[in-house]
Amino acid sequence: MHHDSPANAPCACTSLRKATRTLDRLYDAALAPHGITTTQFALMRNIERAGAIVLNQLAALLVMDRTSLYRTIRAIEEAGWVSITDGPGKARLAQITDAGRAMLRAAEPDWEDLQARIHGRLGEDGWARLMEMSGAIIALGQTAGREARA
Repeated sequence: MHHDSPANAPCACTSLRKATRTLDRLYDAALAPHGITTTQFALMRNIERAGAIVLNQLAALLVMDRTSLYRTIRAIEEAGWVSITDGPGKARLAQITDAGRAMLRAAEPDWEDLQARIHGRLGEDGWARLMEMSGAIIALGQTAGREARA
């Protein structure tokens, strides 16, 4: 489809939201047998990689607002998969628990299978473009946020 100008093109936000909702549904379905959502899985993997991480840093790393982070992390804390403790100053610190590690190891093969299906569908070039475009959009948002605070 040819567009004379960006104003006549499909909305980037709407297009990405549709794609994101589709991916969320696919990943949620793959992880459902383990009792975890895609967002919870991502939080836990990032907490595990960090060893221990301040919640504000985790929110920034995942480009999440703090309210969404706190709501999501509460559920995995109640499940016993992460522990939240006092950190430096007023900060709260998240750490993965042994139960959380076990759940991640059980869920990872299903996540990896879906990841491989998506990679296969997009192909190497499509995957690389997706990662590049995602990074560029995130950087655009970070630049806009810094400019708004300046």
